[in-house]
Amino acid sequence: MKYRDNPQKRWMPTAKTMACIKLADGRFTRGETSVIVEKELPIYVNGRHLVTASITPVMEREFVTGYLFGQGFINSVDEILSISIDDSGAQVQLKDPEKIIKKTGGASYRIVSGGGRLAYSGEADLPVMHNHRKFKFQTIFKAINILFETARMYRETEGVHAAGLFTADTSLICIVEDIGRHNTLDKAIGYALINGVDRGSTFLVSTGRMASEMVAKICRAGIPLAATKTAVTDKGLEIGQKHGLTVIGFVRDAGTRIHTDMAVRVINKAGMKIYSGAERVPCEETTTSNAREKHER
Repeated sequence: MKYRDNPQKRWMPTAKTMACIKLADGRFTRGETSVIVEKELPIYVNGRHLVTASITPVMEREFVTGYLFGQGFINSVDEILSISIDDSGAQVQLKDPEKIIKKTGGASYRIVSGGGRLAYSGEADLPVMHNHRKFKFQTIFKAINILFETARMYRETEGVHAAGLFTADTSLICIVEDIGRHNTLDKAIGYALINGVDRGSTFLVSTGRMASEMVAKICRAGIPLAATKTAVTDKGLEIGQKHGLTVIGFVRDAGTRIHTDMAVRVINKAGMKIYSGAERVPCEETTTSNAREKHER
């Protein structure tokens, strides 16, 4: 795949400072705050408009690649001849553009920051993962902490979602941020595709809710474990169980700061909820008990 970046392209900031009125200690005062920049990115495939997405203007090439893969329009980066991004949008050249036309019927659409549309890649296209790799629960806590520490926009503005891709020993592969939780997955998966990452040996942590379309994208990418600081939906869990994904919610290490409206709650005890695929996350207590029973025999 060739990537061409127009030298005349105007680089956009990811956040800007704006005036506001703040309420603190019962008093209103004038101040400033950081606000996330939202950009519309039209994607054209072989000259035809496919979609316009609302994104945070960073890692656009990765987003486009991950989006095309997540929707089932491509199965690998080898199907992309080139991606060119300029102020008018992303121009993609595919080897077989007819696949998209067949799936979409030639229609184009728009996805907003909260949209996670999986219109053209159904559950039937998702692989069943038989990966038996183990992940220590301590590494999951470590990864979520690295995510919070490294995701600058998330930490400073609380106006974006963040996701991180890690190896089984918690080596960082990439951290991505975007106004849309689905967009963070597209960026992370796109990064892995472009850089030839063995996705079956990685795991993903996220700040976003694991609904069905999120879980489906992770399954399609062949990432065996996904953990979030927040909730999982029943449909998301159903897809995860069916396709062999380990789904973990409410990952909160001791000392984690949870923002609720105008208050901040600090977690005193570490915890997580493993909804499916618990065999990939061995519990120390269970391991010790099994070892004890074997010794007694």
